[in-house]
Amino acid sequence: MAGRRGFKNQQFNILILILSGAIVAYIAFPFATVLSFIEPARLLESLARPHVSNAFILSLISSTISTLFLILFGIPLAYCLARYNFKGKILLQTIVILPLVLPPLASGALLLGIYSPSSYIGEHFPSIEFTQSLVGIIIAQTYVASPFMILASQASFESVDKSYEMVARVLGKSKIETFIRITLPLAKSGLAISILLTWVRAIGELGATMMVSYNPHTISIQIFEDNAIGGLRQAMPDIILVIILSIFALIIVSTIKKKDSNSFKITKWQA
Repeated sequence: MAGRRGFKNQQFNILILILSGAIVAYIAFPFATVLSFIEPARLLESLARPHVSNAFILSLISSTISTLFLILFGIPLAYCLARYNFKGKILLQTIVILPLVLPPLASGALLLGIYSPSSYIGEHFPSIEFTQSLVGIIIAQTYVASPFMILASQASFESVDKSYEMVARVLGKSKIETFIRITLPLAKSGLAISILLTWVRAIGELGATMMVSYNPHTISIQIFEDNAIGGLRQAMPDIILVIILSIFALIIVSTIKKKDSNSFKITKWQA
């Protein structure tokens, strides 16, 4: 009986490995095509093209501003959803999720209806260029990336044991003191990851940005345009920049997780 059970367990392990290997190969294989389109002699020259570097720098600036807006407004909302129960909470959560499930082009069309020059806001604030500008890029990136900040931060706050906050309140700490000195430090790793993922998602935003502000070009729009004009060979330097940035972001996420895991082990050992 034990031998038969062991054989079934081995079959299960093999099945899991095969299925896992298949999806890993599916995800990784497109990256292998990079090698077939790279021309080492021209790579640095291509990366140094002004419109490529300008698009990349613009994406870094706009995504950073978008992420800062979401830190300021999204984290408080995430805390609200994690800690408070109120009527209409399900409706609010649905509203938060909508930018995640809507096609980015649809999100861009909705934003264009609000911020176009002929819209109510556009007519009452004619001095502000909401479309075809840096402002338009930030609007689109902030909208599409907002669920990443709010939902991930909400999960981080929900992972914090409420008893620590209750003890702080019993000891006479105010809600804001408890939030700053207890909740935020305990949720900091999850919040840091949510901030980083939001930033990367904002950099990669294409659909909504195309609708609201095709010009000036972000790196995603530059990839789209280079591919349309000269194919993958022309777009590959842009793609390589984004891949390098993504790898850098993943290294930071892994480092944060590792530090958080080590901190938990130390705390558990000391206890």
